[in-house]
Amino acid sequence: MASRNPAPDDTAAGLHGALPIDAAYNLPLRAAFAYYVDNLSQAEIAEKLQVSRASVHNYLRQAQQEGIVRISLDPGIAARQELADRIADRFDLQAVYIVPSLAGEVRPSVFRAAAMWLGDLLEGVDSLGVAWGETVHEVASLLPQRSRRDLHIVQLIGSMTLPFRFTAESCTALIADRFGADCFNFHAPAVLSDPALVSALCAEPILADHLVRMAKCDAALFAIGLSTVDSHIVQCGVATEQELAIYQEDGAAAVIAGRFIDANGVPISGPLNGRVIGIDLDRLRAISKRIVVSAGPERVEALRAALVGGFATHLVTDERTAACLVGEGTAA
Repeated sequence: MASRNPAPDDTAAGLHGALPIDAAYNLPLRAAFAYYVDNLSQAEIAEKLQVSRASVHNYLRQAQQEGIVRISLDPGIAARQELADRIADRFDLQAVYIVPSLAGEVRPSVFRAAAMWLGDLLEGVDSLGVAWGETVHEVASLLPQRSRRDLHIVQLIGSMTLPFRFTAESCTALIADRFGADCFNFHAPAVLSDPALVSALCAEPILADHLVRMAKCDAALFAIGLSTVDSHIVQCGVATEQELAIYQEDGAAAVIAGRFIDANGVPISGPLNGRVIGIDLDRLRAISKRIVVSAGPERVEALRAALVGGFATHLVTDERTAACLVGEGTAA
């Protein structure tokens, strides 16, 4: 029979078949048949059998206990849920969404899942901070059109004058457009050559106000960058290859919003100190809902560093990456 958990207040209705003759005097079987096959509500079954709704609920429970009804879950779904629960427990996450790792490129499926989930995650959220990168942009491009005129979308790192579609300002604007929300772009460069210049620029009222707006975000959407020469932080000119090498020597494992962390999630001091304009990692970690989207086993170590560092509360990833996070898979 169909797998459906009985609940006293169920209101689903429908009538599609007749009870078999051998069910005429077997109340648990009759109740189960009407509920799972005919899709009657418990109130309708109570009226049909001339019993109370409480009796119907008891009959349905008895039908399960006697093996008349057998509840089953798809093994793949159950396994992914168990894996999600283990990751949530290990890294103190509020929720984990795992997408099946099927043949071929898995990232598009993860991006679609994140886009579908984001609207629900932002219920009750007033201000969403948005970082940058290809992952964030792909999620943004897949968002369905919604109407959240009460929502503020806030850019978390400065702008980049580069021919890439996934800059922070474009990611922020695209998400704001999809939600019909207010967009707050950050009109400052992502990186400057001199920390003193950064301090002076950020003291300007228009930028100081935006920094305050960042700190007031109650949700953030970002991805975890790699600390390699082909990573976006180098491609987009935030860090040079020489600067990256210094961070690598100090154990850089990942990049979050233009900031480097080690394998333990600890921020690393280096040549970009004081030169990046954007939210700092302590303030990012203080945001109550931190949504990370990360896919692909090549990102396992970077993702693990971010999770160990407490930078995420919600995670969207693929099954293979998830298995690697708990030591049940390989990145090869």
